[in-house]
Amino acid sequence: MAANDTQISWLVENYGGLLYRVAFAVVGNRQLAEDVVQEVLVKAWTSMPSWDGDEPIRWARVVTRNTAISTVRSVAGRPFEPLDPDDGSLVSGAADADFERSEEVAEMWAALGRLDDDSRLLLVLHEVDGLSYEQIVEATDLTMSAVKSKLYRARLTLRKAMNQ
Repeated sequence: MAANDTQISWLVENYGGLLYRVAFAVVGNRQLAEDVVQEVLVKAWTSMPSWDGDEPIRWARVVTRNTAISTVRSVAGRPFEPLDPDDGSLVSGAADADFERSEEVAEMWAALGRLDDDSRLLLVLHEVDGLSYEQIVEATDLTMSAVKSKLYRARLTLRKAMNQ
């Protein structure tokens, strides 16, 4: 089953930022993250399985993560690019944009860049996008205990990275 133009527009409007953040957390490169999201939208257009309930976003998160991982494997060696705090591409809304521009947030994104891919992804999904542990389990195919322990270790590592 394929998505129609209205459904794709809805997905981009409501979840485009989330898909970009998931892709960026994995690939660590703006251009590659944009390419991943484009590829996911093409996949949604041609083969998204269902538009019932929250199924589209769960499907899109998993496909975004898997596509991003495949992209990383195909372009191994490209460095993680810390975000420009003035960019505002990871947030929407004036209040969020003001927060994004703060030096503390820029420091946090730079510290995220020093983490491994899994830690970065889990932190972005939970802390930035507010996904529950259950939603992260669905998006990553990890067990609940693995998500909790890896997220705990990722937070500790991020704190250490920000204090360097």
